[in-house]
Amino acid sequence: MRRFIAVIMTMGLVYLLCGAPNGVADEKTFIMGYDPTGPACHLGQYAALAKGFFAEEGLRVRGIAALDNRTAVSEGRSHRLWVKTDAGLTEADFGYFDTDQLHHMVAGNVDYYIVDGNHFGCWSVMVAPDAPVQSPADLKGKTIEILPYAVEPFLLHGHMWLHHWLKAPGLDAPRDITLMTMPWEALPSLNDYVAEGFKTGKFAAVAVGEPRPSLMEDKHIARRLVTQNDTTYNNEYCCLTVIKRAIVDNDPETAAKIARAFRHAREWAGQHPREAVLAAQAAGYYGAAVPVEASVKAVKSLGFDSQLDPALALERAFKTRIESGAIKTDKTPQELVRLYYRKLE
Repeated sequence: MRRFIAVIMTMGLVYLLCGAPNGVADEKTFIMGYDPTGPACHLGQYAALAKGFFAEEGLRVRGIAALDNRTAVSEGRSHRLWVKTDAGLTEADFGYFDTDQLHHMVAGNVDYYIVDGNHFGCWSVMVAPDAPVQSPADLKGKTIEILPYAVEPFLLHGHMWLHHWLKAPGLDAPRDITLMTMPWEALPSLNDYVAEGFKTGKFAAVAVGEPRPSLMEDKHIARRLVTQNDTTYNNEYCCLTVIKRAIVDNDPETAAKIARAFRHAREWAGQHPREAVLAAQAAGYYGAAVPVEASVKAVKSLGFDSQLDPALALERAFKTRIESGAIKTDKTPQELVRLYYRKLE
């Protein structure tokens, strides 16, 4: 019996000396907020949870579905990282942040640092398959409908379509088109709503984010006319990775581990698009009914494995949003980057 107890004590001592891998046993459990609607552009972030990239860095992370967009909009939230825990509604420790919410950051309403880019543009303007519209210029005098959460003050997607993404191909969108929001009730059956809208002439085009464009193409409901990537690919990230300021300021080593896990996850997703889709579906983060091939195509277009310098991309993003009037500030884009971006190795 004494020998047995001695063996147990020895094993316990060895465990204490060695520790759990990378000290996991002693680490706090961090909360990551994720989008439960399963957009294709978040497959890199889903991979961080589904494929164990946090564990590789010795981190314990609990993924919690973020507040739904409708609630976030109605409550005037400045980002989509509010999560419900046993203690109530709180901000996640880290997660995704939309570049088209930078205006909230500049206004002082976001308590996170940007630490990395995530992917390139995922939004497209879609028109009916047989529509005579061949270029953005053909939308002059027409109506475009956009998802109800994609407009100010919550998001700048609508603003950027009007002032930059459609303007770049030659359409003076603020004067030449009418931008309307879809009803929230249309979202569960969006394909049916879009098909009916094209049929009745309610609108000439819709602006939606992945995987919706790919799904509409797959069902022959719509075709792409112009994409966000036409003006932003390899120039500007669509979504960003953010970490709570307190973590970055007070525990930079842990913050670097978080940023590294996210970076490795998105790079893996970019290099293994099919595996990324299947892993996210198996884990329940991505819709099981979403066609795999269409999703793989979407992932390939998003540049998850890009090596674009986040600081340079942010400088461009701030510049375009200042020029369009979306961000009001007396600071230069470079100064804003220094304020809100932290490079973590």
